[in-house]
Amino acid sequence: MIRKRVLCVCLLFGAALAATGCSSQEDLSKCRSTDPDIKIAGCTALIQTGNVTTQDLSTFYNNRGAAYFDKHDFDRAIQDYNEAIRLNPKLATSFYGRGDSYDHKGDFDRAIQDQSEAIRLDPKFAYAYDARGRAHRNKGDFDQAIEDYSEAIRLNPNYALALNNRGDSYRSKGDYTLALRDFNDAIRLNPKLASAYNNRGFVHFMQLNLAAAIEEWDQVIAFSPSSKAAVLAAMDLHIAMRRLGRDDVERLSSVASAADLLTWPGPVLRLDLGQMTADQVVAAAAHASAEQQKWQVCEANYFTGEDALIHHQRATAISRLNAARDGCPKTEGSYAAALAELRRLGEPAGGVK
Repeated sequence: MIRKRVLCVCLLFGAALAATGCSSQEDLSKCRSTDPDIKIAGCTALIQTGNVTTQDLSTFYNNRGAAYFDKHDFDRAIQDYNEAIRLNPKLATSFYGRGDSYDHKGDFDRAIQDQSEAIRLDPKFAYAYDARGRAHRNKGDFDQAIEDYSEAIRLNPNYALALNNRGDSYRSKGDYTLALRDFNDAIRLNPKLASAYNNRGFVHFMQLNLAAAIEEWDQVIAFSPSSKAAVLAAMDLHIAMRRLGRDDVERLSSVASAADLLTWPGPVLRLDLGQMTADQVVAAAAHASAEQQKWQVCEANYFTGEDALIHHQRATAISRLNAARDGCPKTEGSYAAALAELRRLGEPAGGVK
């Protein structure tokens, strides 16, 4: 995500750099930095000079908005994108950035509206098609998401992330053949795309090909043992290993020693290591914003349900898996996994959602 946004920002920056006549090279350099804090400092200094053209000022607000986005400060990002758009209503990248910010805040309709405007302004903007696809997927409209991802891929056949995202929508529809095809292509284009390995592992898991799933998740952990992706992979891998009757304490401990277990989904890994109870994990999941809480509680119910199964607590497992089925957004992998587990246990497949 960050690298993609940097590309968009740098394309804008060439014009701004030339137009300012290099009057403040240090601040200009900072405003194009890949470090969000440095970028914010540089762009703020340039904005405060008051000696730049309207077009350049729009670019500086756009760049600072991208930096706030990378810091997950989406409200400030939106404020800066608003100003960039006010100054230059034809700046497609600002609509794209604001739309992505709305998407992360859970305002999918506004996200779709902004990405549509970015596409109107620049019909070849592959990133905007990909971002609009994500917003459609987050709304549960998988067919529309696939259509947008496909257009992004048509515009940029080497767009590995769009292939991965399209595969995830096929996965959500239960079309594992097409999902695996896209994940394979994404990995061929980017052999270090951890999310594609994670997604491919999940499909293998859903098809009960546990050994293949374990290989995929081991690869994710090997890429970056301290990352959130590694923690997620270790959590899924734990379930597969225990189903095969194999011990994974050493692997779990290795990831736990490198990762931040105080932030989500760290509590689930601590549950796997016997350091937290299931009730404590569910309580930890609730300490978040409303949007984050929704999917964290979803994951907490699913993983504590699987933990109960590992410990032969069938009634507790069914109760927690039912909570995941009824509370998880249908876009979440935990929803599909909980549903499949309940079917495997002979429980009704229906639910509130």
